[in-house]
Amino acid sequence: MGINPSIREFYSRSGSELDGDKRRFETTASLGVGSMSDVTEAMETRMRQRCLCYFGCNPYMDWFAPMELLVRGITGTSFFDGSAYHLDLVHWATDPLWGRLGKGVQRELLLRDRPAVVEQLDNPSLEIIYLNGKTVCDEVSSFVALSGRPARFRGQGSQRRFYRGRHGKAMVIGCSSNIQEERLKTTDRADFIQWIISECRSDLEAQAGNG
Repeated sequence: MGINPSIREFYSRSGSELDGDKRRFETTASLGVGSMSDVTEAMETRMRQRCLCYFGCNPYMDWFAPMELLVRGITGTSFFDGSAYHLDLVHWATDPLWGRLGKGVQRELLLRDRPAVVEQLDNPSLEIIYLNGKTVCDEVSSFVALSGRPARFRGQGSQRRFYRGRHGKAMVIGCSSNIQEERLKTTDRADFIQWIISECRSDLEAQAGNG
């Protein structure tokens, strides 16, 4: 789970809307409508299909490459074979970026989309839910009971927190580190990702041991 989609899911760095083979999601422009209120049932099906085939259609690898390493290492699943899927707390990309929005706007967006998020998390087929970053962990902890513990990479440096709990039959784990925003030396990045994997696997084993 992440916070919300990147604006790069829709626009290039030059500001032009992605199209053709580069398109990732439908937009009002691609659907030929003036606003979301004009979307028809057939268009909704088209939008949904874009979401379902996302990882086969130019996924945003700047974000998903490190996430794939984490998910595969922790759970043995992958976005690219359909055994894992991604969910955001807020379904809308924002401009300005999330961190630059006012707290009131952030809260409004989170509360508006929470029912849809909870509905997704209630899917009985879910086995493991991974929470990426402090904002996601804090928000999910408002409706899922999570315990937290501190840890330090290589026993030094700034502190991160690891979280665990249960939601229905699913085991929930998470780390306060938003892996895409970590400023790490290139030589440290692989070890840091492996550290998160190891800590989260330990939490999964502990939960499994507790039934």
